[in-house]
Amino acid sequence: MLPRKFGLLFLILVLPVAVASLGYHWHWNWFPLLDLDEAPALLAYALTLTVGKAGILLTLVLLCLLTLFRRHRKPHQLLVFFLCLFTALGGAFVTKTLAKLYFKEPRPYVLWLVEQGRLPNTDSFYANRESVREQLLRQGLSQVPEQQIPGWLKLHWGEEVNYSFPSGHAIAAMTLASFFCLLLSWRQGSRWLIAALATWAIAVCYSRLLLGLHWPADILASALLGFGFGALGAGGFIAWYNRMELKAGNRE
Repeated sequence: MLPRKFGLLFLILVLPVAVASLGYHWHWNWFPLLDLDEAPALLAYALTLTVGKAGILLTLVLLCLLTLFRRHRKPHQLLVFFLCLFTALGGAFVTKTLAKLYFKEPRPYVLWLVEQGRLPNTDSFYANRESVREQLLRQGLSQVPEQQIPGWLKLHWGEEVNYSFPSGHAIAAMTLASFFCLLLSWRQGSRWLIAALATWAIAVCYSRLLLGLHWPADILASALLGFGFGALGAGGFIAWYNRMELKAGNRE
């Protein structure tokens, strides 16, 4: 039964993200697609913030409250639960960090600004330390009107001057979604909550495309990695819980 849940969740989470890569081969230009000073771009930014440096903490607290409510309140259960969760997130973070250093893929907005004449070529931009990249980016954007690139996006780009592949935001969202969706499905949780969580993770992935932070291949790879880490974490907890239940039943 559990393998079927894994397979179904894989299709729900990864297949919609794969459409972005197919669209790229059909010459869909994800960035610049939105009018960046209008409401849809702000919505994409809000989704991005849910797995940002501060937002991910709030997202984690909310998801843990929804999942642990009335269940797994015993200290040893909570300990194993959080061990599995943070092992999944930690594995995703380390993999993302190492992959960025290995692949060194420029971000879409960097290439776009180079084409606009706002930055030097990508090689010279990324040859600098991150603090110098931030300075170059501020200089390049200083004369760009707010109607073209709003201030909040300039600030966000300034925080994301490292490499593109893979997406840390997308891999975090997919790790959380697969972990909590599998636990909710295993416990016969609300299908609406599972659907909402999956939709949120997919929307986070697309927000990264629309804001010029990532390529379709970035979010597809992140979806695959995030699903893998989240599924392993949730599967580890479920296997441990079932083993403890079996031992308790045998003692009785």
